Parts: sequence; structure tokens; C-alpha cells
Amino acid sequence: MALLLAAPLARAEPGSVQGEVQMSVMGPDGKPQPKADRSGVVVYLTGYTEAPPAEVAHMSQRDKSFVPAVLPIVAGQKVEFANQDVVLHNVFSRSVAHKFDAGKNRPGEKYVETFSKTGIIDVYCDIHEGMVATLVVVPNRAFAVTDKDGRFLLRGVPPGRYPLFAVHRRDEKSDIARAEVTVEEGRASTVTLQLVETRDADAHLDKHGKPYGPRPEYPSQGSKGN
Repeated sequence: MALLLAAPLARAEPGSVQGEVQMSVMGPDGKPQPKADRSGVVVYLTGYTEAPPAEVAHMSQRDKSFVPAVLPIVAGQKVEFANQDVVLHNVFSRSVAHKFDAGKNRPGEKYVETFSKTGIIDVYCDIHEGMVATLVVVPNRAFAVTDKDGRFLLRGVPPGRYPLFAVHRRDEKSDIARAEVTVEEGRASTVTLQLVETRDADAHLDKHGKPYGPRPEYPSQGSKGN
């Protein structure tokens, strides 16, 4: 009797999502106006999860700024914060999604933190008030950061219908654009998202919840710590 072998099930070819984020800011008259530079917006899908990549993501402290100022990662991924300046730095967050404090870091020192849960995480330096960044922790690898024209491309998306989000480098209370997108096998879906910046300044408190005051920024003996 002939032996019948079952053919393996064919896996659906992934699709992609491309499009544009149209941004506006509130003008002096209180009305929204188009924003010329639409870079730095994180666009991502939810609805399914993927394991985080093995590689560590990187955010540097350079020229008293976080570089990059916005960093999307997958839940469970590690981020290395490296002090590439000649002054002391700190990395902390008081965001609900993930609270942490790296203490004082000397020039050349690195700090690694694992971010296990999805969410938007505001990152600051407790020494330099003007240093502000955002981590966007997403559930899968279908994410991108827009270019200056607001364009994005998400590759390798399984066929299905998903919520699509866009968030700028702002705090958790600011505007997040949302849409629904249907991804078909082997095809590209096109979406336009509308995002309004609702916050003009990055005013925030220090890691103790108090206003910033003068802080020593150059290394000295015993400078490592809180």
C-alpha cells in the first residue's frame, strides 16, 4: 500500500506597511500649523508579539544630549547607555512603564538596562535638565522611525488586521495617532497618520520629584553613586 505523506503547510508570505505621518504644532493663535521636519516619530503595530532581538540597543550621551533622542525597542531588549562626554551624566526615568536610575556615570562608563514591558518611557539626566529622550517599547519588530518627510516602512508583517500607532518624542500624556491597517500576503498597505504635538516644552522634575538645582558635573573622587 502506498504511503501518503502530508505536504507541509505553506507559510503565508509577510506583507508590509508604508506611509506618511503628517504632523502639526499649535501656533501662536492656538491653531494647528504644519510642521516642516517630521522626523523622529515612531510608528509601530500591535496585535502580535515577537521575541526581542539578541543585540543590545544603544543610546549615547554626547554633547549633553541623548543620541538618538528617540529609540524604539522590542519588549525584553537591553539598552546600553554610554557616557561619551567629558562630564558626569546620569540616566533615570520616573515613567509608569519603567522606573530606573543609573546613578552617576563617569566619562567612558556604560550602563545597561533591560526593558521587559511595552510602553513609552521618558528618559532624563539628573545632572543636566536639558537632556531628554524617549524609549518606545513595542511588542514586535514591526516598527520604524520617520524621516524628515514623515515617511516610514514596516517590513515582515504577517497578514492580518492590526492597530497602528505613531508617537513623537513627548511624554506619556501627549497625543498618539492611531489607525487600523489590513496587511495582505506579499503586498504593501499604505496609511497616512495625523499627529498633533500637544506639548511645547520638556519641563520635568529631577529623579527625586523636585525642581532642578545646581549640580557638579565634572568627575571627582567618589562621584559614582546616587
